[in-house]
Amino acid sequence: SSGINAEWPLRPGILMEGVGALMGMMTAPGGAMRPDDDWFDNLVKPSWNPPNWVFGPVWTLLYFMIALSAFKVYRKIGFSQALPWMVFFIQITLNFAWPLIFFVGHQLLGGLIDILLMLVFIILNISVFIPVEKSAGLLLLPYLAWVTFATYLNYTLWRLNPDASTSHLCYIFSDNVFLCNN
Repeated sequence: SSGINAEWPLRPGILMEGVGALMGMMTAPGGAMRPDDDWFDNLVKPSWNPPNWVFGPVWTLLYFMIALSAFKVYRKIGFSQALPWMVFFIQITLNFAWPLIFFVGHQLLGGLIDILLMLVFIILNISVFIPVEKSAGLLLLPYLAWVTFATYLNYTLWRLNPDASTSHLCYIFSDNVFLCNN
């Protein structure tokens, strides 16, 4: 029994690293949430646009920090308080939706709307995690900084490429239900 308790702290850490690495790979160029097509490569980009290889490592680290943050809150309160988890799951859903809207749907404005909402919910997430576990909220600050930068990049891409979006508009009702007009 004491062997199981001694190993317990290691298991979640390994799981969080795996989830972070998986999400980083999925959002990297050619990843499952970023198809390997010419659309993004052909966009007019600002001179300060990071090279593609930066995104995979950055998101891998950020997803690890997001998972660690959530784990710290879970260890403190479990699921006994609804608000921190509702805010967390809304912001993470907006996070997972962004590459689908932007890279798969080719929607620069839709991506901008999503990422602006994500920014609001990351700030809310930090504000509801800090009272539960201060370090959990602080772990989300690099995520906030990166998404703030990504929001400005998304805005700039939208302004530089007014005709780059596909001709249809899609509304996302849930993770798998889309209503599009062509």
